[in-house]
Amino acid sequence: MQVGDKVWIFDGNQRVYTDDKGNKLDSCWYRGYFVERYIIGETKVSWIIGYRKGSTPDNRDIKVNKKTLTYARQSALNGSLYISEEEIEQDCWKHDNQYLLTEKVRKCDDYNKLKEIESILNRD
Repeated sequence: MQVGDKVWIFDGNQRVYTDDKGNKLDSCWYRGYFVERYIIGETKVSWIIGYRKGSTPDNRDIKVNKKTLTYARQSALNGSLYISEEEIEQDCWKHDNQYLLTEKVRKCDDYNKLKEIESILNRD
């Protein structure tokens, strides 16, 4: 990563009621919460994230730890920096599928499947 690179943050205040194809939605589109930002500067331990490429730092900028890619949570900001579209897609997939998977596990009555799920979850 370097100054000038495009990154994304999750902004819960960003409300989008159409998807990427322009279809109107009844609720907020989760992918729409991810907003584009740029690395506009750096310190020894932090990236400075701003609104526009090449902008000068101001009080709205976010300082992101270079090692952890996290920052102090602020109101609707989740504290994570996303550096690729793939990371955003993975987060969106988790959001869209975590509840469904939980429900499937809750309804599962197969001992072997449940033991397999437990084994996978205990690998950490």
